[in-house]
Amino acid sequence: MINANVIPTTFFGLQNLIDGLTGMNAACERNESAENVKRECTCSPKADCYEVENGFTLEVELPGVKKDDTDIQVEKNILTVKASRTRKDTTVRYERSFRLAEDIDTDNIQVSLENGILSFSLAKKQQAAARKLSVA
Repeated sequence: MINANVIPTTFFGLQNLIDGLTGMNAACERNESAENVKRECTCSPKADCYEVENGFTLEVELPGVKKDDTDIQVEKNILTVKASRTRKDTTVRYERSFRLAEDIDTDNIQVSLENGILSFSLAKKQQAAARKLSVA
């Protein structure tokens, strides 16, 4: 038997796999069908960020997720993405947070979801133009 309490935290998601397998074993011991056991897991989705002119593009992989199943919030320069998808009796939840730089204009973030990729257009705040001052 695997002692799940000694698994390092670097193996995020492995605990969910072990819990899912344990639930399936428990169902078999009760003579239940493993297909009747609902499975859930929470994952940290893969993400990629790259700089573009006047800002950044952040792409988060959310395979099989629909627009209505997403929850996106920005609070105190923390962008949090939550989403879920359900297939048959398995629910996969995605959750990840990103700390945005102070120079990102959080009021004008644009978001799109296409082919399982959630894309954020993160524009930099407009800097005030330098100007020359005269001594009076």
